[in-house]
Amino acid sequence: MKKASSTYRAVPFILCLTGMAVRGAVTNGVAGLGDEPGAALNWRLPSFVSSAEVLAETRDRLVKAFDTQLANPDGYRTCVERECGLFPEGDLFPYIYPALAYVNVALRDPARRPHSAVQAAKLIDVAVMSAARRVRPPRGRLEELTDYKRHATYLGQLNLALGAYALIGDDGRYTALRNRLSYVLHRAMVRGGGRPLVSFPEYAWPFDTIAVLLSLQLYDAKTGIARSGPIIRQHLAWVREHATHPELRLPYSRIDEAAGQGKAWPRGCDLSFRLCLLPHLDKAYARDLYREYVRSFWLEKGVLAGFAEWPNGVTRRQDADSGPIVMGVGLAATGLGLGAAIAAGDQDRVDRLCGQLASIDLIRPLFVAAYQQMAPRDGGAVPLDDGYVTGFLFGDAMLFYCVTWQPWPVGKAGNP
Repeated sequence: MKKASSTYRAVPFILCLTGMAVRGAVTNGVAGLGDEPGAALNWRLPSFVSSAEVLAETRDRLVKAFDTQLANPDGYRTCVERECGLFPEGDLFPYIYPALAYVNVALRDPARRPHSAVQAAKLIDVAVMSAARRVRPPRGRLEELTDYKRHATYLGQLNLALGAYALIGDDGRYTALRNRLSYVLHRAMVRGGGRPLVSFPEYAWPFDTIAVLLSLQLYDAKTGIARSGPIIRQHLAWVREHATHPELRLPYSRIDEAAGQGKAWPRGCDLSFRLCLLPHLDKAYARDLYREYVRSFWLEKGVLAGFAEWPNGVTRRQDADSGPIVMGVGLAATGLGLGAAIAAGDQDRVDRLCGQLASIDLIRPLFVAAYQQMAPRDGGAVPLDDGYVTGFLFGDAMLFYCVTWQPWPVGKAGNP
């Protein structure tokens, strides 16, 4: 499916997480909190439950669910094609992010490493086929690429999964492919002088270059070559100078290939996703961005809290990037924001969001109603299934990654 417009950019990982921003809105009784962006948090989980318990229960449920699905990899691929085909990245993210989640599970508990490596490999094998279909390399073999063909999304995300897999599985099955992808992506970054790579032939989102650079830093950590530090620092410096909103001090969500042109506002869905990956590259920069993100995007609305899609919670049309917006809270931004808050060590917001995560079934009608309002103009509705934690497969794939977030041993390439 050809990329139609920027509004389709985040559908795969956005609508799937919509319940997380409103979970617990009714049952937690958190009236009286401030409603300004970045307002202080006066609410915590009840004493009889902890966010650690909520996260552990959700992780265990999702591990069991994906283990069941992956008992038949062909069946899982069929489910993805049937249930995620509406989305541009629907043939990629349902493989990449559960694979990363299994890596996180293994890093958290080494006893689960053999099983997690097997499951991650099943997902990566299908992701390789999906990337080859999209990129169309010579003779259908990604190992024969001579350049990245302006497909930073598919190649960068795949190389990221390959690098993560090498943290827990060292069987050499992906060595040739990883060598080739790392070569073409590194060369493209050097030639670009720090500019973002093109995500798809028609569009460029700087976020996708973060995934590329993290994949290259993982490659360096594995091979000992240590060549990517300069281009990582060069790109982050370029973003600060050419692709950061001067007042918000946050990266633009989209920018064309010419510096200073085609800038799009910072958006919550982009920033939450970016802040899941960036701490692996540059903790100090990620910490600074997260602080600014909270300052301008965090909303407390009494019964509801989360990250806004637009700065300061301004009212704008909800779209396929934002997912449904309820009381100014961007539900995509908030779903991915759980992973960002975990990565930032922001326990107050982790507690707040886990309180909502614990009660998704009780308030699902709220976000379903908001979703149904936007679905007709954004390509149709995805059927919801109570068998999934979030209501559908793509949502569970991204939630699996967020609730398992774990630091990776990747070095300090982003820091001088």
